[in-house]
Amino acid sequence: MIINLKTLPLSIYKKIPLSIKTLKDEYDLDDLPYSVQKLILDINQQKEIDYKDSVYDFQPQITELGDFKPIENLKILVVDYMYNYLHTLLGEYPFNCLVGSNVKKLLQKKDTTIQKLYMSEELNRMIMSFGTTIDKNIKLKTFDLSKKDHNVYVEYTYTIELIIDDEPTTLSQSYIL
Repeated sequence: MIINLKTLPLSIYKKIPLSIKTLKDEYDLDDLPYSVQKLILDINQQKEIDYKDSVYDFQPQITELGDFKPIENLKILVVDYMYNYLHTLLGEYPFNCLVGSNVKKLLQKKDTTIQKLYMSEELNRMIMSFGTTIDKNIKLKTFDLSKKDHNVYVEYTYTIELIIDDEPTTLSQSYIL
């Protein structure tokens, strides 16, 4: 594939080394260094995203284009929010002491009926918060908690089934205390 360097966008043209730009204007793509090939090929792979309609949030992962990874699926967003809330203790998040949950504290209750009651209230509070934030219908279908006592540690595993806009979603997590 023959590439004319003068026809490239200015932002890409500036990134090409001066020694390549001054030698000649047209190159076979295979003759260029790999880094320059990648720059030129990435022009065709870039796509425009309508962030208002299709992106709910961003994950702190860098894509190959150097941007944060957008979350375009509602299920992934809710599961990601649930994991973040469940791993953050209530009052631990800076500037907003209402973000987080007391799930780790509630796991160690000896009375299992009270434990499940408090856990379901905590989960319903989080789900209500998510639902109002993203303006979608989210319901807690079932919640299951199991405890495995090992000699040295105790492993708690919970399974949460949610209904997000009439689509079932399941998430599971283990804590070792």
